Amino acid sequence: MLLTIFASLLLIVLAGMVYGVVSVNVEAGREDKVVSVPTIEEDAGGFMRALAGATGRQVITGNAITLYQNGVEIFPALLEAIGAARESVHFSTFVYDSGQIPQAFADAFSAAARRGVSVRIVLDRRGSAGIPRELIAQMRSAGCDVRWFRALQWFSWANYNHRTHRKLLIVDGTVAFTGGVGIADEWDGTGDSPAHWRDTHLRILGPAVASVQAAFVDNWNEATGELPIGEKYFPILAPEGEIEVCAVQSNPAHATSDAQRSMAVLIAGASRRLWITNAYFVPTPPFVRALCAAKSRGVDVKILLPGPYHNQPAVRRASRHTWPALLEGNVELYEYQRTMIHCKVVIADSEVTSVGSINFDPRSFALNAEFGIVALDRHIADQTERAFRDDLTFSRRVGEEDLRLLSSWQRLLDVCCYWIRAQL
Repeated sequence: MLLTIFASLLLIVLAGMVYGVVSVNVEAGREDKVVSVPTIEEDAGGFMRALAGATGRQVITGNAITLYQNGVEIFPALLEAIGAARESVHFSTFVYDSGQIPQAFADAFSAAARRGVSVRIVLDRRGSAGIPRELIAQMRSAGCDVRWFRALQWFSWANYNHRTHRKLLIVDGTVAFTGGVGIADEWDGTGDSPAHWRDTHLRILGPAVASVQAAFVDNWNEATGELPIGEKYFPILAPEGEIEVCAVQSNPAHATSDAQRSMAVLIAGASRRLWITNAYFVPTPPFVRALCAAKSRGVDVKILLPGPYHNQPAVRRASRHTWPALLEGNVELYEYQRTMIHCKVVIADSEVTSVGSINFDPRSFALNAEFGIVALDRHIADQTERAFRDDLTFSRRVGEEDLRLLSSWQRLLDVCCYWIRAQL
């Protein structure tokens, strides 16, 4: 009798998992067919307005952006900003682990709180499961308000798979950071060895800081029910530069998300060049077709992916399942050979750059809360293109021969991983 009950419960659980995978993939697989969009080359301003319309946001002018590559540049900039905070520090991340870098951030947050700064921290319950209890105790003892995003509870288990994947830091409501880096020792260094991951982050000054703050408030409200929205957190922001920005705050609920639509518009608007670096590149069939269509109309389409140093080998297999169609469409695929490349960067026509937490996969498109900055600025695009070219020198181009070498068993594993990709 007990065996029958156990088997029945197991079947129910498996059926629920299958339903979850299928439903997520159906949502993420909806085609975002861009009927019309101004091309970047002919009308970059019109393209940005179209992107804003697709994501329900606005084009924000008057911003300054600084790009940072790898932990050696990213972490000092973040820690310096926290150290200079006078009023508030708002921080949200997916990964917060143990180690020297996590300790350095805990010390910086604690020091800020002790000098009277309001410190709010949102940690994703799944991604930050490795944070030592001692660090949380240290920060809370110093006065930091540390909260979990969607802990697993019996009455809200259905929401547990919808994570916050955003990486946000806003200091005094006037300076903001976002990108792909998590708080773990893997991100430290120069991205030149398997122990030091490759990633990109950016700092924003100007009116667009309010959009990053709004994304944090969204996470904080979900975690606590509170809305910190006073002038202290949303001050009047004077122009700091000339960069036009569209902030992509994505909260998947039904059908397609802002993250997914932003990628669709970037692909559709490119007329000369589309260079993509993405850590978890698992495009659904509509996006495979869109990338191949861009190539067929003369766009230089290059995709840079993690290679042998991938922190989720199953995702690499899932990605590999999409390669035959992409290679048939003459899309260029490259695998980074030095370390895990964790960037989420898109460069279109040497003018528009997207940097943030958005992965090119169903999790980012249909499950996770994500955030990204799309900037119209040739100088920023030039910097990201130089970094992309440098990364290519440490990459290997994928060809048809790579697929021919795969055994039938490997191909079957790739199909299985692709099918369950939304849950990885």
